[in-house]
Amino acid sequence: MSTSFGTQETPQRRRPIAWYAPAVLWQAGREWLQSASFQRNLDRRETLPADLQPLDFSARTASQAQPFGLDFMSDTGDGGNATFSVAQALLKRELTLPDTTSGEVLSLPEGDLLVLGGDLAYPSASPEAYQYRLIEPLALARDPHSRFVPVGQGGPGSPRKFMAAIPQNHDWFDSASTFCRYFVNYDKGAVNGARTPQRQTWFAARLPHRFWLLGLDFALVGDLDRQQLEAFTDLLQPGQRAGIQPGDDVLLLYPEPVWTRPLGDGAAPGYPKRYQRLEAAIEARGARIRLRLAGDLHHYARETLALDPATGCDTHLVTCGVGGAFTDPTHCANVQASKVISRAPEPHAASSDLQARVRVGRVTHAQPSAQLFEKQAIWPAPALSRRLSWTAMWALFKVHWSRKPAQLGPGQALQELWHSNVGFVLCLGLVYGLIAYVNSGPFQASLTHGGLHTMASLGYGSAAVLWLQAVVLNPLSALTHLALLAACLRVAWEGPANSAWRLASGLLHGLAHGHLVFALYWWVNGSMALAGLEPAAALVTWASVAVLGAVAGGLLFGAYLALMCGAFGQLPNNAFGALAIGNYKGFLRCRLTEKGLEVMVVGLDKVPERDSFDPELPAGWRVVDRFHIRK
Repeated sequence: MSTSFGTQETPQRRRPIAWYAPAVLWQAGREWLQSASFQRNLDRRETLPADLQPLDFSARTASQAQPFGLDFMSDTGDGGNATFSVAQALLKRELTLPDTTSGEVLSLPEGDLLVLGGDLAYPSASPEAYQYRLIEPLALARDPHSRFVPVGQGGPGSPRKFMAAIPQNHDWFDSASTFCRYFVNYDKGAVNGARTPQRQTWFAARLPHRFWLLGLDFALVGDLDRQQLEAFTDLLQPGQRAGIQPGDDVLLLYPEPVWTRPLGDGAAPGYPKRYQRLEAAIEARGARIRLRLAGDLHHYARETLALDPATGCDTHLVTCGVGGAFTDPTHCANVQASKVISRAPEPHAASSDLQARVRVGRVTHAQPSAQLFEKQAIWPAPALSRRLSWTAMWALFKVHWSRKPAQLGPGQALQELWHSNVGFVLCLGLVYGLIAYVNSGPFQASLTHGGLHTMASLGYGSAAVLWLQAVVLNPLSALTHLALLAACLRVAWEGPANSAWRLASGLLHGLAHGHLVFALYWWVNGSMALAGLEPAAALVTWASVAVLGAVAGGLLFGAYLALMCGAFGQLPNNAFGALAIGNYKGFLRCRLTEKGLEVMVVGLDKVPERDSFDPELPAGWRVVDRFHIRK
C-alpha cells in the first residue's frame, strides 16, 4: 500500500492486491494467526452489548410510487479502479441504465439503507487500509446530491443515509478493531456522514411490510457466538411484540456463502452449528426465510427453490461479492454443484435445543426427494470463467503498475515489482538456488563410485539417481525439499476437492518442482562444462539455477494453477487470486413496496483505468439479474 493519501493518489495508483507478493503473504498470514489465537481465547463478539436493538425502518414509506431503497455491497477495498467505479454508481442519486434481462431502461434512485457485507479493505484491516481502500474512494465518489450528508453540512431536513455492516475474515485480522471504530457504537457520520447506529458487529433491521434483515457475524470461527444466537432468538419470543412475528419475511445476511460447502458445513455429530439452529428457530416461529445473501466469493450467483414445502414460498441463495475485489471463478464445484435444503433433526443431540436444524449446502448426488435449488443467474458466465483460468499460467509475471513504468523512477519501479506477484517468483528462484546449493556438495564429493566426478560427466539418469541419494542422505537437503513439498501441499489444500485429491495433486506439484531444480542444475552444469568453464565455479551455477528457476519455476507454478482450475475446477481462490481480474464488478439495488422486494444486480463488465477522480460515470453499467421476492 502506498504511503500517500488523498486526491493525489488516483484510482489507478491504488493498485490491486498482489496476493502472491511476499509482503502480502507474510502480513496476511501473521495477522490471521494472531487474530485467530486471540479469538480462541477471548471472543470479542461476547464483549459487545448483549441487548440487540433492531434498526427500525418499518414506518418508512414503501409504496410503488415511493419504494424503500436498500443497497448491498460486499468485498470492496481492493484495487482503486474497481472500488471507485463501483462507489460512483452506488452513490449516484439517480442511476439510469438498461436491464439486459427485459430490454427496459430503468431509473434507480439511491437506497435509503446501505448494507456492507464485509471484507471492506485488503489484505488486512487497519486504519490506514480502511482510509486508503474504502473511506477515501467512497468520499471522492459521492454524488453531491447523494443521501450521504456529511456532519455539519445540509439543513435540519436534509436526508440522511443509514448504513449497516458485518465483518468478514479480513475485517477480523485486527480483531475487528478498525471495523468497530467505523460501524459499532460510533454513530457520528464517520463514513460520508451516514448514520451507523448498530451496537454490535451483527445487526437486525426491521423493514417496511414485515420484512426483516438479520446480519450475522462468524468472526474467524465459521459460526455465531452464543451471545449472538441468544440475541437473535430473543427477537423470536412470542412475547416480543416488536420482534419477528409469524408470517414475517426474513432476509439472512451471511459473512460467507455457507451453501457452497458440503451439506452440514462440517458440524460435528450431535452438535449442529448455531446458525443452523437459528434458521430452525426462525421457521419454528412461523417466519419465512426468503433470501440467504453473502459476499466472500467475488462473483454473482443466484439459485432458487421455487416452492419451499415448509413455507409455501420461494427462497433464494445469492452470492454477491463483486464490490471491488478480484473476480472469483464461476465454473468450479462450489458454484456448479447441486444445492439442497434439509430439515432433518439432529439424531445424536443430547438435548432438545440441539435437535432442530436447517441445513443448506452442496451435495455430490441429490436424492430424488431432496429440495433442490435451481440455478438462475451466474456472472461472469462459467464458460468465460474457465477460459480465464488458463491465463493463470503466466499471471505471476504480470505487474499492475501504478503508472507507466517509464514514468516511474528506478527505485519506485523496483519497489512495485517486489510488491507484485513477481516478488513471489523471485523468492521461488532463490529457493531453487538454495536447494541446488545444498544438494550439490554431497553429490559431487561423496556419492560417485571411483572418486570425485562432476555432474556434467554423468548421464541424466545416473545423475538423477545420485541427486536423489543426496536428498536422502543429507539432512539439510532433505529439509529444504520437504519445505518445498509442504508449501505445495498447502497451496493444494483449497477448494472443493476431497483430501485424497488434494494430497495427490500437491505431492505431484512438489515433486515436479524438485525434479525441475535437478534438471536445471544438470543442464547448467553441463553447459558450463561445454563452454570450458571450471566446474568449481559453483556460485555461478547456483546463481544460474536461481535465475532460471524464477522463470521456469514461476511458469510451472502458474501451469499448475491453470491446470487445476481450468481442467478440474479446483483451487478457485488460489488461481484467480493470481489473476487479479478487476472486471465484473457491481452491487445489489433493492426496492421494497407493498408487493414485496425487487432485487436488481447492477454490474459493469469492463472496469476502466481511472487516472483521476473523474466524476464521469463509466459507460457499460447494466442490470445483470433481476428477481422479485413477493409477499
